[in-house]
Amino acid sequence: MADSYDVIVVGAGPAGSAAALTMARQGLSVTLLERGKYPGSKNVFGGTIYRQPTAEICPTFWHEAPLERAVISDELWLLETDAAVRLGYTSQRFGRDPYNKFTVLRPEFDPWLARQAQEAGAVLRTRAWARDFTYDKALVTQGPINGVKLDTGEILRANAVIIAEGVIPFLTARAGLLKKKLPPAAFALYVKEVLGLAKEKINERFHLEDDEGAIIGMFGYPNATNIGKAGIWTNRESLAIIVGGPLDGMADRGLSPYLLLQRIKGHPLVKPLLAGAEPLEYQAHLIPKGGYEFIPRLYGDHVLVAGDAATMISGRRGTDLAMLSGKYAGETIVQAKAKGDFSAGMLANYQVKLNNSFFMEDIKAIHEEFRYYKKHPDADFLLSSTLNDLAHQFFTADLQTDKQKQQSMRNIVMGKQFPLKTLDDLWAGLHHWGAF
Repeated sequence: MADSYDVIVVGAGPAGSAAALTMARQGLSVTLLERGKYPGSKNVFGGTIYRQPTAEICPTFWHEAPLERAVISDELWLLETDAAVRLGYTSQRFGRDPYNKFTVLRPEFDPWLARQAQEAGAVLRTRAWARDFTYDKALVTQGPINGVKLDTGEILRANAVIIAEGVIPFLTARAGLLKKKLPPAAFALYVKEVLGLAKEKINERFHLEDDEGAIIGMFGYPNATNIGKAGIWTNRESLAIIVGGPLDGMADRGLSPYLLLQRIKGHPLVKPLLAGAEPLEYQAHLIPKGGYEFIPRLYGDHVLVAGDAATMISGRRGTDLAMLSGKYAGETIVQAKAKGDFSAGMLANYQVKLNNSFFMEDIKAIHEEFRYYKKHPDADFLLSSTLNDLAHQFFTADLQTDKQKQQSMRNIVMGKQFPLKTLDDLWAGLHHWGAF
């Protein structure tokens, strides 16, 4: 006999747990299914959650959630092989309540968020892999979704299913919600290593005190032949370092994520920050790149899609958008429960909520960014190498007059490529380039 619930949520990542928590607080019977050993066991991300969006789900979460450090310093490094142009901002205000953002470890944060849903009444089931849907019987055609079938053959019934399955949209496709087959360009491949390091050494090397945190984003080297990013996140007693880029670009150029990681760790400006750190774990994972054209249809009869499965990604912001999309999905189901109507027409309210959110406009703009990088795949390399060459010339104490130095710097720009291409690159970059 099948177990029955108001709602089944597939995936106990930030989106799924936020949805389950939102609905359980309103008294709905909810089961939260996680394929891994525990929530967060198979997730890879840079390591940051944002205070204001997360507080929409869990007000004052920073007083009880397992957080690592409050980030007070953000830097962007445009890397060359032995140099970097550094941009950044540090604010002590970000280190005080109510804070700005935090570094976290997903294997600790995700279980905590899932426990909030459990304490509100949701049932969490781990090692539960939803492989297919079950459907109401209809006279002629297949009826609407009314549950899921696990890999064990067990059947769970529900009025609605929220798909928060992550980057590989297997169930989203089974529900007929994918608008088109996702190409390699829709994904990015990143590798991450967590390195143990004493708190005192982290504070000394990154100029921090107590539980203050810092983030360094990097581009250019070692992803010189591909669009890609790297970064370092400071945790309480560890560092997280991540590097990668678009899957299609890495495949076309024969780039090894592991080799990129070793190269970034060996950079002369990065290596001292990692000295003496002990490897704790290594992970590799696909993530959605974002882009409005890759968003599936987000609702159907008795089904919604949230989080990474819904491509809720905007730049380096993903976890907070996933949680907010889960919250909106949960609110939509609560309203549907009150009306007793789980049809697509009713669940379309979820799309309305997303369209009115602060982040959907940014996601819509990403399609232009895809076109930009397709036409200008050398953008990051040109920008990083040019700025480093210009900075080197500017800061070199030589025997030139100011006028001669200015001419030397103009020569650097003019000598990079054909001037008309430089003008085209600059114009396009001003409109579409983004560091994250």
